[in-house]
Amino acid sequence: MQIIYAAPFILLSLIAFLVSLLVPKLRPYCFRALLAPVAFGFCSIVGTGMLSFALNSVHGNPLFNRPLTDAQSYILVSVFYFPPGLLGAWLAVIVVKRIEHRWLNNEPTRTLAVRAVAAAIVFPPVFVACFGLSNRLFSDDWALSHLPLSLTLAFVIAGLGAASTYRLLGVLQTRPARHS
Repeated sequence: MQIIYAAPFILLSLIAFLVSLLVPKLRPYCFRALLAPVAFGFCSIVGTGMLSFALNSVHGNPLFNRPLTDAQSYILVSVFYFPPGLLGAWLAVIVVKRIEHRWLNNEPTRTLAVRAVAAAIVFPPVFVACFGLSNRLFSDDWALSHLPLSLTLAFVIAGLGAASTYRLLGVLQTRPARHS
């Protein structure tokens, strides 16, 4: 259930990170674009749960003692869901800005950090895909019966995928910009 809720925020985060890497004017915002959607999703659901729990625990609260109409439920969702999410995303962007200002203040360290983050993003899905694919390609649950070998193989392939992503981003970051 949590994966179904988190998946759109993670996907939006990865798309925003990729777009900010591809558009040169947006490159300074790539880490903020990576973190803000995930922070919004996490803080909005935690804030909604905390506010609902706090209001539900108050005895005699008329908000939860009667059925909600559609208009009331939309208002409650917008009041409970969006402000904590926006506040959490805003705080996450402030923290990322301070980290960038403190440690990523020159171009070599920034490009190294972008390449490392992209490689770290590529590693887990490639690992899971390789392990799942090796289990489906061979018969009789080969991957599960040869677990040390299949995990090692998936780890090596995921490492190669992350290393190639790291190198490819290095080539893309060092290519000269075309002047029109």
